[in-house]
Amino acid sequence: MINTVEKFIKEQNLSGKRILMGLSGGIDSVCLCDILSKLKDKLNFELIVIHLNHNWRKDESKSDEEFSKKFANERNLTFFSKTLPDEIKKNETTAREKRYEFFEECKEKFKADAVFLAHNKNDNIETFIYRLIKGTGPRGLLSIPKIRSFYYRPLIDVERCEIEKYVEENKISFVFDSSNKNTKYKRNLIREKILPYMKEINPNVINSISNFILVNRMNQNILDNVIKNCSIENREVFLSYEKEIQFELVNRLIENKVKNRDYKTVEKIVKFINENKSSKISLSDNLFLKVYDNKIYLVSNRKNQNKESVKLKEGLNKFGEYIISLEKVDIPSFMNEQNKYLKLDLTQNFVIRTRQKGDIIQPFGSLSTQKLKEFFIKKKVKSELREILPLIALNNEIYYISNTAQSEKTRVDIKDEKCYKILIKGSFENGIKNIN
Repeated sequence: MINTVEKFIKEQNLSGKRILMGLSGGIDSVCLCDILSKLKDKLNFELIVIHLNHNWRKDESKSDEEFSKKFANERNLTFFSKTLPDEIKKNETTAREKRYEFFEECKEKFKADAVFLAHNKNDNIETFIYRLIKGTGPRGLLSIPKIRSFYYRPLIDVERCEIEKYVEENKISFVFDSSNKNTKYKRNLIREKILPYMKEINPNVINSISNFILVNRMNQNILDNVIKNCSIENREVFLSYEKEIQFELVNRLIENKVKNRDYKTVEKIVKFINENKSSKISLSDNLFLKVYDNKIYLVSNRKNQNKESVKLKEGLNKFGEYIISLEKVDIPSFMNEQNKYLKLDLTQNFVIRTRQKGDIIQPFGSLSTQKLKEFFIKKKVKSELREILPLIALNNEIYYISNTAQSEKTRVDIKDEKCYKILIKGSFENGIKNIN
C-alpha cells in the first residue's frame, strides 16, 4: 500500500509540493492519511489535513470531526475543518457540491498544489453501477478519474479489502458513519444490496467491471482523437459529418448542462439541427440551443438569468453558470492576447453582473465612452447573448465583457510590475465564442 502511494506521488511529480488530504475519519481516508504521514518526510512534501463537517448527524458528526482532528494531531499534521450550517439541504447531491466547494476554498486558502481524496476501486465500481442504472453514456461510464484538475486519487486502483487489511495490520482506529447503512441513499443500496447479488453471479465482478472501465477509457481516447478537429459551431460543417460524429458532438455539447442526456434526447437535437436553418429548441427550463446565421450555440432563458451581482476578487469567482478566474501575474513581455490581461485596482468595488440599463464602456483604443447597447450593436453581438454575458463593472461603467472586449481603462502598461490574467468558462461558453 505504501509503495503504491509512493509510486503515485513520484509519477505525478508531487514531491516537494503542498498537498491537502480530505479526511472524513472513515476507513479509506484514515488509511490514506496514515500512509501520507509516513511518506511526507521521505518525499519532502507538506501535508495539511482538511475535514468538512456536513452536520447531518449532529453529535455523531461532531464526534467524527474531533476524531479527525486528533488523528491529524497524533501525526503532527496541520488540521483545518469547517461545519456546514443547519439550513443546508440534507441530500447526496448537495453534500457533494458543498464538499467540493470546501476543497476549492481550502486549496486557495493554503495555496496548495493538490487535493488528495481516498476513493478506491470499490467506490469506482459503485459509481459505474449507479451511472449505468441512471442511463449515462460511455463517457459517464469512465467513472471516477484518477486525476482531475488538482484532485488526485492514489487509491483508486486499490480494493477496499486491501485497505481493511492495512488498517487492521497497523492497528489504526477509524469512525463508522451510521448513515452508510441507510439504503435510502442510492450508493449505499448498491453497496449493501446490488453488488452482493452481482458477486453471486461473478465473484470477480469488481475486477471485471474495473477492466471494462479501462477498456472504455481507451476507446474514449480513440474517439477523442477522431473528433478533436471536428466542430459543432458551424452548421454547414456539422452537416458534413457522419451521423455518428454529429451524435457525439451534440452529446458533448450538452454534457453537464442537460439533466436527461439519453439517446432519444441527443437524437432529437441532432435531427433539429439537420432540419432547421433558423430556429431554437428548449433543452431545459433555462437553456436553449439555437441555430441562426449558419451557427449553432447555446443561450439562456432571459427570464431565469442570474441578476445578482458578485463582488470581484482575486482567484476563483462563481457567477451563475460561469467560473471566472482572476490571477495576478507578471507583465508579459509582449501581449498578443487582448481580452486576457487586465489592469484593475481590486480595492475598488468591482462586481460581476449582467447588463443593466444605463451601462457605458470606453472601448479599447477609444478616448471616449459610449452606451453599452450601442457598442453591442456595432460589434454585432446577437441580442440573445447581450443579456447573459458576465460583465466586470464599476458602478455603471463596464470594464470587461466576457471573452469579448475590455475597456481602455484596463489597458496594461508595460511599466507596471503586475497585471491580472482573466479566464472565463461556463455552460454557455459555446455561445460566447460565436459572438466574436
